[in-house]
Amino acid sequence: MLEQLTIRNVAVIDRLEVSFRGGVSVLTGETGAGKSIIIDSINMILGSRGNKELVRRDAEKAEVQAVFSMPDTVRAALEENDIDTDDGEVIISRRITRDGKSTARINGTVVTLNLLRDIADMLINIHGQHDNQALLNPSRHIMFLDAYAHTESELDEYRTRYERTRQISKRLKSLEMGEQERMQRLDLLKYQIDEISAAALVEGEDEELIRHRTLLENAEEISVNAERAYASLYDYPDGRSAYDMISEAVEALSEIAKMSPELGEVYEAISSAMYSVEDAAHDVRSFGERVEFSPQELDDVNERLDLINRLKRKYGGSIAEINAFAKRAGRELFDIETSSEQSDALRSELDAEGEKLAAAAERLSRKRREAANRLSDEIEAALLELNMEKAVFSVNITPKKYAQDGADDVEFVIATNPGEDLKPLVRIASGGELSRVMLAIKSILAKSDDVDTLIFDEIDTGVSGAAAQKIADKLKAIGADKQVICITHLPQIASMADTHFLILKDVDGELARTTLEELDKEGRVHELARIVGGGAAGEEYAREILKR
Repeated sequence: MLEQLTIRNVAVIDRLEVSFRGGVSVLTGETGAGKSIIIDSINMILGSRGNKELVRRDAEKAEVQAVFSMPDTVRAALEENDIDTDDGEVIISRRITRDGKSTARINGTVVTLNLLRDIADMLINIHGQHDNQALLNPSRHIMFLDAYAHTESELDEYRTRYERTRQISKRLKSLEMGEQERMQRLDLLKYQIDEISAAALVEGEDEELIRHRTLLENAEEISVNAERAYASLYDYPDGRSAYDMISEAVEALSEIAKMSPELGEVYEAISSAMYSVEDAAHDVRSFGERVEFSPQELDDVNERLDLINRLKRKYGGSIAEINAFAKRAGRELFDIETSSEQSDALRSELDAEGEKLAAAAERLSRKRREAANRLSDEIEAALLELNMEKAVFSVNITPKKYAQDGADDVEFVIATNPGEDLKPLVRIASGGELSRVMLAIKSILAKSDDVDTLIFDEIDTGVSGAAAQKIADKLKAIGADKQVICITHLPQIASMADTHFLILKDVDGELARTTLEELDKEGRVHELARIVGGGAAGEEYAREILKR
């Protein structure tokens, strides 16, 4: 059950905090007072897409927090996701910043929107005006029937079989090609594999070849500079090489060291430098002697690089990608060469999976058909209570090709007057009739649903008079077992509330501010009177319907 809702800086609401109780709570107010903002705020808790436009103009972030009592099903789900459950409450919070960033938390733990939606779906069910439109879309009817029939396990099994069958069929189709296409593909794959194999590519060799080509192209300059460096380091013509000069320094320091040990470390360092220079000089000379320009070797390197670059253009941007292409081509070649054997095996597997799929589809269909009869009877009974006593309702189930949701087309049909043929809802139902059909479905699903809180946003659209009273009676009946929160414009519904909240909007300068006030008995009288038009007659009517 929703115990408390706190809204901060959402559109025209700067701060609103309301505590809810069980039974039926209604929210009424003038058009434009902010009822839709409250619904938008609750939808934030349910995991709707964050909209930065909801952030109040003078704020940096919008925040909504809801506190629920914790059902056992939710406790198990939270514990499975390592979320604290010690307090026996579920506290869901959502924050949206002005730059559109969204953060969701459950009991203080940051969660993904997917997890938020999963948990919120166990806590609250909201019916908005757009839900009536779902009744006009036959493709959505199967979801209502499955929710009523509790087909979760059958649908999961069917979908597993369906996906397995689809993958086998896809694999089989890729193997079954025309003979001419098969031979052409074989020739191409063999050519590609042979071309790559003949190249015997080694990862990294292109980089090494480029470095070697640079040496070959600059061999003469490298040799001259290497010889020059060697002479400067070790064998300068006039005896003034770096080695010679450091040797003189070592000899001088050696004489000093005989008389004073203070420069001992310096002597050791310079001696070490002398040997290092000697070693470096010999390494430079050896390198220069190895680098020799060879036109043939340069041609060989360029030819190898041309081959690698040509293969890159055809098969991938690197040697690793080329070799990976060859492996894939090899697997495909094997598949085509053995396609006959593989196809036979896959056909046998497809036949076996097809039988399992058909059995799973039949189990799912059977459960739907059994539930459809019960649902039709219960909806007719509910419509009778909603002032549609002549209505005939049926759930039509017809076979279709296997699809993600099974092998059944489901459509709700209705006749609202005696003697009429059953017709699709889109062709027969008015707005008020759609509202009552949806309420009938919701009331039936609520009986077996674990969700404790139902929110109805203007379920009374298109109804008045006796029909409105019947809707009020139905909501009251649902409220005996569930927490019902209803936004309404009808006095019949508002009068049935256990708790009545008034939504008010004040304008302070350029900023509007929406508040929520729980009404006492006299407050309810005044609000109901306003709804019906005001005046003494309105107040008299309000007192009468509250008394009744």
